[in-house]
Amino acid sequence: MAKKKTAFRRDLENAVLERHCAHHPMTQKWVKGELGHNALMGWAVEHYHWVNGFLNTNFMICEKAPRDVIRHELENFMEETDDKRPHVEIVLKFAKANGANLDRVRKSRGLPTTRAWRGWLTQCAKNEHWIAAIAALRIGTESQSPLLYSTVLPSLRKNYKFKESDIEHFWLHVEADTDHGDAGFDILEKYCSTGELKDMAIKFARESAQMRWFYFDGIHLHYEMGYPLTADRDRH
Repeated sequence: MAKKKTAFRRDLENAVLERHCAHHPMTQKWVKGELGHNALMGWAVEHYHWVNGFLNTNFMICEKAPRDVIRHELENFMEETDDKRPHVEIVLKFAKANGANLDRVRKSRGLPTTRAWRGWLTQCAKNEHWIAAIAALRIGTESQSPLLYSTVLPSLRKNYKFKESDIEHFWLHVEADTDHGDAGFDILEKYCSTGELKDMAIKFARESAQMRWFYFDGIHLHYEMGYPLTADRDRH
């Protein structure tokens, strides 16, 4: 039997749902098979730049957090950087399947909106209370993936007809980020022992979801609608 959700967990989930990227206009086009391959490529390119640039946030959290949280963060890091299955390489497979030049991708910096989101998350991990960082990274960001990816997976298979190996990132993270997100909720429920700490967690979960929505805005504007948001040297 599933554990009954606390009011605090429902508040965290609702804060994310206010700007959940599964409901973004770009995602809705994706679901219908109407999003162009350039935008699909752009999503993967920007996801690569986001993940590749903020993996050290795990260690920033570890500097301040209790031992069980440190263990969770290290496990998260090891899974993301597994030598046999590095997650950044998996998402680059999807970028390549949509026409990306991977050498150029690795040399570029990503959109300003991607850098803004990554910088905000890094700032949370470095300068804020570790509870705020967990709320931002694990709840506002990571807990979105199961709904987001399960929403677009049917279209990737039926409408776009990708090989399963090319869309590994999506089906892999439906399960992996469910586990990470659940662990994040459990951590916050354990350590947010006052109303002030709960309010902090909800605030940073909400702001993180807003920042990820803004990051999706950048991908949609640049790669789908043709607004030039980068310098020539950053184009793919």
